Amino acid sequence: MKIRIALLVAALVAVAIPAWSVESNPKVLVIADTGFSDSDLVIASHTVLQLCIMDWYACPNGSNFQESGTAATLSPSQMKHSGFSHGSKMARSAIAAYPDVKLILIRVVGQSSSGGRMPTSESIVTKVLAWSNKNAKLYNIGAVAISQGSTKVGTNARRCLASPATDKEIAALKAKGIYTFFPAGNEGKSDIINWPACIADAVAVGALDKLGAIASYSNYAMGQIDIYEPGYVIDTATIATYGSDNGTSHSTQYAAAKWLSLVNQFPQTRPALIYWNYILSGDPVTNSKGFYGWSSNLESVRETLVGR
Repeated sequence: MKIRIALLVAALVAVAIPAWSVESNPKVLVIADTGFSDSDLVIASHTVLQLCIMDWYACPNGSNFQESGTAATLSPSQMKHSGFSHGSKMARSAIAAYPDVKLILIRVVGQSSSGGRMPTSESIVTKVLAWSNKNAKLYNIGAVAISQGSTKVGTNARRCLASPATDKEIAALKAKGIYTFFPAGNEGKSDIINWPACIADAVAVGALDKLGAIASYSNYAMGQIDIYEPGYVIDTATIATYGSDNGTSHSTQYAAAKWLSLVNQFPQTRPALIYWNYILSGDPVTNSKGFYGWSSNLESVRETLVGR
């Protein structure tokens, strides 16, 4: 279910000031994905803004950038093809983990006239991050979760694809207290994780199975997975609407939403302090191959932060 990213992206344009007030709203989660159901009332009730950022002139308005109430939505017929329901599943996962979450939804995958996926480049991730960085204060952005990744590898110590522009945007967001969450990948590799999760300043999220162990499909690399979250659908209503599947895509949304819920609960606490408490809050987890990492425990984090 991981979406591989692979061509080039066009420039962004300025956006208008939203009708809702930043001052009166909690931090918002940005989710970039295939697109989102135009008939899902659960997603709609949590959404404050929609955008389309494409490699192709395939946004609803015929361009490669759009901001509107329907810029990221897909019709029921579009949703039936080539895994385009993935974005809706991701939004539902974030909502399941944090029922009060507010979302900015960004569609980044184009659909051909036959319903197939149009190629999408690694640089589209950079464009989403750049937009989030530029508009962080305007839209009160608190976190970015992109459940997509590339299996391309690099030659550095982490075998991470060289992407200076992406690295720069992730670091700039982190400096503002905005963390970026990405999936480790679902190939079951023991020495490498997907890009951009492998970038040092990104939050790399692995998957747990229903027994609480590291899922066999979850990629792992020593010292590169920051947190493990469930890799399956936790909300029965989502299963009824979209079915059930597994993957680090779900884990990524749970991690971002949980961390953001803490940021909104403790607005006077530095996001970095919340982050470190979050990723070290749970029990150690392992799998049959001896991989290990950490799960999360929000109640433990809350007790710690309340006691400060």
